[in-house]
Amino acid sequence: MKRLWLPLTLILLIAGGLFIGQVSPGDAPDDLTVGISIGNLAPDFTGTTLEGETIQLSDFRGQIVLLNDFATWCGPCLAETPHLVEVFNAEGGEVMFIGLNLQETDAIVAGYRDEFNITYPLVMDPNGELTSIYRPVGLPTSWFIDPEGVIRYVHAGPMTKPMLEEAINAVREGREPDVFSVLN
Repeated sequence: MKRLWLPLTLILLIAGGLFIGQVSPGDAPDDLTVGISIGNLAPDFTGTTLEGETIQLSDFRGQIVLLNDFATWCGPCLAETPHLVEVFNAEGGEVMFIGLNLQETDAIVAGYRDEFNITYPLVMDPNGELTSIYRPVGLPTSWFIDPEGVIRYVHAGPMTKPMLEEAINAVREGREPDVFSVLN
């Protein structure tokens, strides 16, 4: 009987982590605290892409931004990346995707980019400075940021194409996403 508690506890913790941050987009506080939770103003950052370009998150104000924390060694990230690429390409530049890599070398990330034909910016974080700002719940973790720079949805774990589309459309429409409804 004692052997069942550990796996059951782990399953409950993981399932609970998947639901972190799922509240209504209308719940943003009036004072817009800077932070990484829903309703917070997303912390601005300056980062260097794999190609050596310097970008700032605030450069993309006026657009929906999907910030995705990933690593090339992460199995769920590997499963999610083709969906990210497909949705990014389908959006035709209306939604900016930014991949935030977790402390890997340029060569490793370049191989990953080439393998999946990633065309959205991959920001390198060799010292973990950006990851210390956007603290992932696990890998991958995605933050969906509205055109005003407010975080509207956070998802820990891999997302499929329908889940990504639902989350983006919900941000676009100013409603709470129901990414789990598309799994049925």
